[in-house]
Amino acid sequence: MFDACFSNRFTNIFLYYVSLLLLLLVSPYLYTWDLVHTIRSCFRCKENMAGKVVLITGASSGLGELLAYEYAKLGAYLAIIATRKPESRLKQVAERARELGSPDVLFMFADVSKIDECRIFVDETIQRFGRCG
Repeated sequence: MFDACFSNRFTNIFLYYVSLLLLLLVSPYLYTWDLVHTIRSCFRCKENMAGKVVLITGASSGLGELLAYEYAKLGAYLAIIATRKPESRLKQVAERARELGSPDVLFMFADVSKIDECRIFVDETIQRFGRCG
């Protein structure tokens, strides 16, 4: 009885430490593999945006402008909104987006903090493209 109890206890302790050691040795490789796989999948499958409508606020400069160009390259219809004047800057962004491949670009000036103006630019987008999104 003593030998069976000792043997069972020894096996449990041995398996615990071996499992823990294997987990510590293998997990960095598994996490690295998962990270590489995730990064590769982000670059491989781009969503088909051709013919879809994308509404972008703050499109006269910065991140909004860059988003407009990227979606234009993918062939999306764009509705770009900005609060800033002069109008020429937003017109330039719209022209550049058309050059990059957007079939049609609607640009408007509105303040997204005002609900009435939000309704107006969403309604104009739907009226122009027949849908929003």
